[in-house]
Amino acid sequence: AVVSTQSTGGDHAFLYKGYSLVTEGLAEGLDISLSEEVTRIDYTGDKVLVKTQTNEHIADKVIVTLPLGVLKSEAVTFLPSLPDWKQHCINRIGAGCIEKIAMKFPKKFWQSKIKGADFFGHVPSSEEHRGLFAIFYDMNTEEADGPFVLMSIITGEALDFRNNTSDANVLKSCLQLLQNMFEDVPEPEDFWVTSWGRDRFSLMSYSYMALGSSGKDYDHMAADVDEKVFFAGEATNRRFPQTVTGAYLSGIREACKIVERAYSLPEFEEMKTE
Repeated sequence: AVVSTQSTGGDHAFLYKGYSLVTEGLAEGLDISLSEEVTRIDYTGDKVLVKTQTNEHIADKVIVTLPLGVLKSEAVTFLPSLPDWKQHCINRIGAGCIEKIAMKFPKKFWQSKIKGADFFGHVPSSEEHRGLFAIFYDMNTEEADGPFVLMSIITGEALDFRNNTSDANVLKSCLQLLQNMFEDVPEPEDFWVTSWGRDRFSLMSYSYMALGSSGKDYDHMAADVDEKVFFAGEATNRRFPQTVTGAYLSGIREACKIVERAYSLPEFEEMKTE
């Protein structure tokens, strides 16, 4: 995770063991139901009914953290339908996609040319390859014995290549490019290629301000519906969209809203005056 020192303070940080460190820490001690695909959120009554493919859950309030791509797909039904002002901002904000490939190598073969830099670029040989592995990031720790990991990205029109080929072919294409840039490139010990755009539980990577949208759409995304259905996620954070930081802070924001409104109810007001 990389956090700007100008906006939030503190040093830059890199979670080389993955974001699971964050989610596992936040989830500690909580009762979380896994492998339950939500199909409907019914807020017609005093309570909110969340229906999954295997179960039903009833709550006073819910916080919806569905990715913007899933909201756009209408894979989850809202009863009643979301109001026009909410649906319009869902439609206007863009759901962008960036795919990544990470490769673990037995040695840091790029060090001889890069000289300690933590990233390096690549200019495509033709317009056809624009957006394909344009930049590489050195994902290593300071440990001398590794792991030695390079990560690159696939963007723009190059996403068609990723969406229409196998992970193995993506790796083959990336290795061919590295072999043209460096000598003695070994076979990777392991690799991973994302497919966020095809994953029906995401259908995107990051939100963005599309033509016709504005910052107010992010504010509307953050607004609750009927004081029962609340929304969180990076696409609801006008100040820090497209970031894990923004997603995390939006969850804190919505939790605070619910607590503050709960404590403003008459029964809590009586308790505070006793």
